[in-house]
Amino acid sequence: MKIVLFVWAVWSRILTIAFLVAAVSFLHYQTSTGHLWLHQLFQRGYYLPVVLAALWFGWRGGILAAILAGILYAPHIFLAWWAYPAYSTTQYIEIAMFFIVGGVTGALADQERRQRSKVEETARRLSEVYAQLQASFDQLRRADRLSALGELSAGLAHEIRNPLGSIEGAVQILGRPELPEATRQEFGKVAQDEVNRLKSLLSDFLHFARPQPPRRRPTELGLLLESVRALAGQTAKMRGCRIRVESADRLPTISVDPEQIKQVLLNLAINAIQAMPNGGEIVLRAMSRPREVALEVQDEGIGIETENLERIFDPFFTTRPGGTGLGLSIAYQIVSQHGGHIAAHKNPERGMTFNVTLPLSQE
Repeated sequence: MKIVLFVWAVWSRILTIAFLVAAVSFLHYQTSTGHLWLHQLFQRGYYLPVVLAALWFGWRGGILAAILAGILYAPHIFLAWWAYPAYSTTQYIEIAMFFIVGGVTGALADQERRQRSKVEETARRLSEVYAQLQASFDQLRRADRLSALGELSAGLAHEIRNPLGSIEGAVQILGRPELPEATRQEFGKVAQDEVNRLKSLLSDFLHFARPQPPRRRPTELGLLLESVRALAGQTAKMRGCRIRVESADRLPTISVDPEQIKQVLLNLAINAIQAMPNGGEIVLRAMSRPREVALEVQDEGIGIETENLERIFDPFFTTRPGGTGLGLSIAYQIVSQHGGHIAAHKNPERGMTFNVTLPLSQE
């Protein structure tokens, strides 16, 4: 079917060119020489089939159309204009122009087709390469998920082992009948504390493993920072820390899940408080940038070693005794779901600054 359509398209173009040449020639032969301006107009009409043939069939088509036009037009020049040698000479020169126009236009059309063919071939190869890269990326992503699952499982098992050991030891001691009541209450509290620790760990793990999609709504970041300061204020006061909010004027309203972003900032603020055993100042900062907003949590704490900066967002990685290592991982996950970025760097003098950037528009 495709071959039939191709042959039909080719022959329809050939017949169109032949018809145009024949029509222009017919007008020449049927028009009196007294109407010179009409002959000059008809003469220009030959360029239409010549140019079409060149565009459709290249330089060969342009030359063949010029030959056909010349064969049909030359007898008219000889028979009708033999008494006007100067004019007839210009008409023969015009026939030569048919060949020049047909050849040049056809050559340019051939070159354009070759370039287009190269571009299409390049696009096809790029499409194949992109498909291969996408397949490789999908394989790497699946492998990365399996690797991450292994790390999470190992980390979770390690984190559960310690409280289970404490609970087991406490239960064994509580099983002694001669145990004093005060000691029994003490080890009962130990077991209860470890159970609560396990609940918190599993809650964090489930939050990390099954993240909830953001429920976006217009949010004022200045009010969000004030809310975080209020929530962390009592804990900061007990540790001898103070929290200060720096919010730029005319901050844009941004579409985010306010509870999730509040969780991120509160997590960073609590980490900052825990990093300052001797007290100090924590700064919650909001700034506007082109196409994004930046949120910062700056502390004056003990900081993080340079070699650990690349790992602080890994699940179960922590440098704090008793920490689960999931808080920053959850923060990273939430920020990523919002299309943003979170990073940390050491301050010039002391402490750390965590920077969260969020896009103004959802792409």
